[in-house]
Amino acid sequence: MAHQSNLSTSNSDLASDAIIPRRKIFTALGWACLWLLLIDVTINILFSMPALPTLRPNAIQQYFNYGRSVESKLRYMVRDDKESTAPIAYAGWIGADQDSILPIQASGSQKILIAAYGQSFTFHLLDALHKIDPRFELNLQGGPAAPLAHSYALFEKDSTHKQAKFVVLGVLASSLPRNVSPTTMTTWFEAATPYNYPRYYLEQGQLKVVKPFFNSLDELRNGLKNSEIWEQYKDFLRVNDPAYHSYVFDTDVFDYSALGRLIRRGYSHKHVHEVNARYWDERGFKNTDGLLDVSNALIKNFAQQVRKKGQIPLVLLLQDRGYEDHLVKAFQETLTAHNIPYFSSHDIAPSSDLSNFISDGHFKPEIDIKLATALNKLLLQYLAN
Repeated sequence: MAHQSNLSTSNSDLASDAIIPRRKIFTALGWACLWLLLIDVTINILFSMPALPTLRPNAIQQYFNYGRSVESKLRYMVRDDKESTAPIAYAGWIGADQDSILPIQASGSQKILIAAYGQSFTFHLLDALHKIDPRFELNLQGGPAAPLAHSYALFEKDSTHKQAKFVVLGVLASSLPRNVSPTTMTTWFEAATPYNYPRYYLEQGQLKVVKPFFNSLDELRNGLKNSEIWEQYKDFLRVNDPAYHSYVFDTDVFDYSALGRLIRRGYSHKHVHEVNARYWDERGFKNTDGLLDVSNALIKNFAQQVRKKGQIPLVLLLQDRGYEDHLVKAFQETLTAHNIPYFSSHDIAPSSDLSNFISDGHFKPEIDIKLATALNKLLLQYLAN
């Protein structure tokens, strides 16, 4: 009996010993959670974004803001009036009229007007062209990281009354997959510029279009204020944008947590990478969702419309870093078959040579000059013919 009593006491001691570590674990977890909460709150207080999006945040504020949902970013940058709305929110809208500040014809008989539609890569190259040959005057329109679909839509809306000798369509390699989306917001998470544009598709060989849900910043602003319209917009994206992802796009509790925003930022990088991989890999662009069929049709139609007006079309194939000559491979058959003039950056500034680029991904200014010198030679050849 004494032996059994000792055994019982021993088992009780073992049970007690097992409980103590569990208490310590839960206590440690509790303290860890408390400290994480304190860190989260402290970061939110110390590094909150400026009250107005017109004020420039510092690098740390921007770092902890990158992980906000697209919707949260929109609500921060788009305010009730122009003075308190971020300037970038106005960029790229196809309905915006810039004719009051841009030339629609050459200023003199010795001048040559170029009307161009693209993005910053296109603008930088043509600005460099103007520097080395001021005879070329510029009417530049586009949007941040604008895809071919956006540039083509701008051209169709804008070009009917332009008296330009050359009409240029700038195609950026990294933006080409955005052709299958009606906005860059779902594929350019950290910047999330809000402009919308048409999504084109082919039906029995003919180009058809899904019109933008929002056609101006004012329409978007009203949508953000109206929950019913905003839900309709998200439904529109679910149907028409293969890149839409609710966790990346929609506002949720993570927007209020600095650490939660870091988690979403990491996930968004994975999401954007996976989306891009549907349409491009190291061998070149893929025809997923008809990307190449539609893009080639847009280029063909662009050249046809330009030539009907007696103007010269030119397609700029701008291959940013990592994309090799993949735009040439994607479009050369169409360009050659229809005798469409084109200029490829890869021939002069290979995208595999990272020394050609600055930290934000653009070409170095001296590379833009080098490209512009070659482009100038090409344009003068067409003028001489």
